[in-house]
Amino acid sequence: MKIERVLHRQSHTFTLTETELEQAYRIMEKRYLEEDFVNTMFNSLHEPDSRFHSGHLDEFPELLNWLCSCFHHFFDANMSHNDILQLTLNHLNHSSLEPQFFLDLSRAVPADCAGAEKELSDCEQNCSVYHYCNHSAEARDRSARWEMLASLISMHKNGSCICGKKIGAGECPASKYLKGAWDISEFFHLEKRKEAV
Repeated sequence: MKIERVLHRQSHTFTLTETELEQAYRIMEKRYLEEDFVNTMFNSLHEPDSRFHSGHLDEFPELLNWLCSCFHHFFDANMSHNDILQLTLNHLNHSSLEPQFFLDLSRAVPADCAGAEKELSDCEQNCSVYHYCNHSAEARDRSARWEMLASLISMHKNGSCICGKKIGAGECPASKYLKGAWDISEFFHLEKRKEAV
């Protein structure tokens, strides 16, 4: 397939093979699906069961990748696109109550390396300076935070957190998260706030 474009007042012709055209189609299909999730989550912002909002999708690309993967898993030609979106978001609300969900996210954190989203292991293997790369360090830190949240939820469910220890001890972060009283972004930026104080 040939595509002609005018760039900087000059005409350019690009030729795409069938494989490249298919790959471009898949990339655009995923971007449209991501945009649909952002819009659907924005519209359901005030639903009481929702622990995530559309801003989280920008902040945590692994969450958006998880949603897209679930959407394709649930895909059924007999269901409308919007129904599958809603089914996927309902699945998110139920799955995000379990520690395994956060362990899955911890393994799916991408590294945004040189403008391209990569799996962390690919970045580490192929990047000669990955030890010094801020992007891979951020991805490892976010992965560790997801694992920590999974541990906190496990401790809360097992009764070994601060909630049941003594009167006046307060609630643990997992309890606040599970009740929907605590935005997950706070958990990721808590250390930065402590450093600023």
